[in-house]
Amino acid sequence: MERRFPDIDDRIEPPHKIATLAELLQEEGVAASQLLKGSGLDPDQLYAPATRVASRQLLTVYGNALRLSRDPGIALKAGKRIRITHFGMYGYALLSSPTPRDAIDFAIKYRSLAATLLGLRFEETEHDAFWEFSDVLSLGAHSDLFRFVLEFQLGTQLSVHGDILGRPVTPTEICVAYAAPRHASAYKELLGCPVRFGQDRNQLRFSRDLLEQPLAFANPATIAVVRQTCDQLLTELKAASGMAGKVFGILMAQPGRFPDIETVAHQLHMTSRTLRRKLQSQETSYQTILNNVRKQLAMDYLRKTRMSNEDIAASLGFSDAPNFRQAFKKWTGTTPSEFRACSS
Repeated sequence: MERRFPDIDDRIEPPHKIATLAELLQEEGVAASQLLKGSGLDPDQLYAPATRVASRQLLTVYGNALRLSRDPGIALKAGKRIRITHFGMYGYALLSSPTPRDAIDFAIKYRSLAATLLGLRFEETEHDAFWEFSDVLSLGAHSDLFRFVLEFQLGTQLSVHGDILGRPVTPTEICVAYAAPRHASAYKELLGCPVRFGQDRNQLRFSRDLLEQPLAFANPATIAVVRQTCDQLLTELKAASGMAGKVFGILMAQPGRFPDIETVAHQLHMTSRTLRRKLQSQETSYQTILNNVRKQLAMDYLRKTRMSNEDIAASLGFSDAPNFRQAFKKWTGTTPSEFRACSS
């Protein structure tokens, strides 16, 4: 079963996809404000480092682009303009992987950091390998909006694969479930391979031989450090989104008096069993979220106050300072005193 988080309204993705569409539409004479209509975004936010957008906002913009653009192949072209550097640490980790197979394994494990609008699955056969894309948001597998999302994803996949390998990648074929659109000829031109329409599944297929080729930017030391950073980003993402985000908010609102899972479940109008199941679907747990809350509060106290370790331990619900010190070192790899010294 595919697990999906964050929720459609969680703002977690940088706006680079929208900015790319805005640039293409500007070439057609369409103002960014028209593209963003109804999304709750304004043009100045598209290049602000702190801006994050939700999947629902992205879908609104995609719908606007479908209506406004005179170019039916705009999603394919926009996807091809997305580069691996747009994905920050996640992209840097892919670039530093030893082989394409390692990069794909990493991409699957940390796929939530890329915030795709599609379900993703990767498989290998005897001679080839393929990505399969599914309609997890129930857009309608034959709808114009789903086609737009898939076209954007196909263009992005090929661009990013090329960045990882250091050269253009040519798939063996692409299969899509919908009928050939009026711009079907643009698929072959922009994606560089045969495309079969009206198939059972949506797949991007390529030779299995590509998976073991050494990568030009492979760096074992770098990948270890970046993977650790991505682990932290993934933890923060889980804590900030969906049901996990609601639990995180409840716990943060009551520092030092953390309610147990039964109390939190009652506040959310469900049983503790249901809450556990919902958190498990986000690949997290009540204890993991509580630990993350404690860690963030501890780091804030150490940076911004002169509270002693004993006082911080008590405020976070630890029985004594040694237990707090042990937990903090497990969370951060450093002691509270060392962390405070480096932060001053």
